[in-house]
Amino acid sequence: MIDTIQAISQLEPNPGRKARYLYTMAQLYRDRNDTGRAVELFNEALDLDPDFLESFERINKILTTQKDWKQLERAFRKMIHRIAGKGRFDLEYNLWHNLGVVYRDRLSDVEKSIEAFRMASRIKPEEVTERQILAELYEMSDQLDLAVDEQQEILRRDPTQVGPYRALYKLYYQKQAFDEAWCMCGALSFLRRADEDQQKFFEDYRPKGFPQFRSRLDNEMWRKHVYHRTEDHAIGCVFECLTGAAITAKANQAIAAKSMPVLDKKYKQDPHNTTVTFVKTFDKVAQVMGITPPELYVNASLQGALTAAVPIVPFATVAGKSVLSGFSPHELSFVAAKHLSGYRPEHYIKNVFPTRSELTQLFWAGLYMVYPEAPIPSDQLQSVAVTAKALVPMMQPQAREGLKQYVKEFMDTKAAVDIRRWFQATELTACRAGLLICGDLEIARKILAAEASVPGDLTTQEKIAEMIVFSVSNDYFALRRALGLTIS
Repeated sequence: MIDTIQAISQLEPNPGRKARYLYTMAQLYRDRNDTGRAVELFNEALDLDPDFLESFERINKILTTQKDWKQLERAFRKMIHRIAGKGRFDLEYNLWHNLGVVYRDRLSDVEKSIEAFRMASRIKPEEVTERQILAELYEMSDQLDLAVDEQQEILRRDPTQVGPYRALYKLYYQKQAFDEAWCMCGALSFLRRADEDQQKFFEDYRPKGFPQFRSRLDNEMWRKHVYHRTEDHAIGCVFECLTGAAITAKANQAIAAKSMPVLDKKYKQDPHNTTVTFVKTFDKVAQVMGITPPELYVNASLQGALTAAVPIVPFATVAGKSVLSGFSPHELSFVAAKHLSGYRPEHYIKNVFPTRSELTQLFWAGLYMVYPEAPIPSDQLQSVAVTAKALVPMMQPQAREGLKQYVKEFMDTKAAVDIRRWFQATELTACRAGLLICGDLEIARKILAAEASVPGDLTTQEKIAEMIVFSVSNDYFALRRALGLTIS
């Protein structure tokens, strides 16, 4: 029967059908207990038709039964080579994963198992299982930094899992990175999952008031560590270039409508000669954040918390009664930092035009000034052109040159104009600034929970989840080191 099928297969020109003849011959050799020849023929069938996966299943079963792990390793590598680069992502992922299992559990080769699991993780970076296995293997091989990276990525994808916090606490303690370990205890305490030792460690070093900063933030720290990863730098820089002209336009409208706000000088505060706790806190926070503080007006008869007074120049903030009582200076530091983040030059435009529709029109106008052929929606093109024409004369030469550079940078990325995403990212950046300054997740939750939520925007729960992830991130650790907050 084998001879007959072999003769037929030699006459068959179609690779798929020929593979099935070889598969049948392999089955017959297997039934005669000639498993070596059977494996050879199953491999030949796969060489002709890599999609004929029944052949690989038979190889896997035979070699596993025989416990021939070296041969099984070679079979997996051959199969990976056959399908690599052909878009079979699920199959390729499974092959690399199972090859990793062979190296780890059968051949006890940690280095090669790491290689295989890393390949699987590259194909499906969202798979948490792969990252968990890699973290364990890295820890086993004393590659603690790489183990930390994997656990951090697991945590970023799902901050509700407790396991990564505990694993990271252990890893950081092993590395004698005590500040990072303390931050992990802070997150575990916030989640009510810290054990007795972790809770004590956290409480022993928990800031009891406004932290003692030894330095201040600069532009590089803001852009590298404070800004949320989803905040598009080019969009912010385009807005920065347009801000001066936008303020002028807004002021001209207000003057024409006789609606220009007037601030009563009797409410203006001098941070060096004041008894108001909030004013002192506001000034301290601005110094640490590296932000030139706006003029501060405190009026206890006004409702609300902090409002940027626009389009007034020099910049000013009005504080209402909400921030004048009911909060400790430590809590006020979060409020002040979150508000002052809006005075970063890339963010200030949100004070001038607080709605996404206004910001979108302004951004399109910035693109139109540099590239009139930019892909602006046809239903907005006329109004965008009018806005651009009105703003151009109000722009300083330096702002015009900057606009050209940043519009080109944005267009080169071929990114979509997603102002909603940018808007939400700047809100998360402001929350990160608040947490950095106050250093306490419980305070962050209290303040965020008291804020009014806008339908369709980030929820309080989403903001808090991002704060937890930030509190145990490499960005947060780097900022604490830079500001002199680390536990030695």
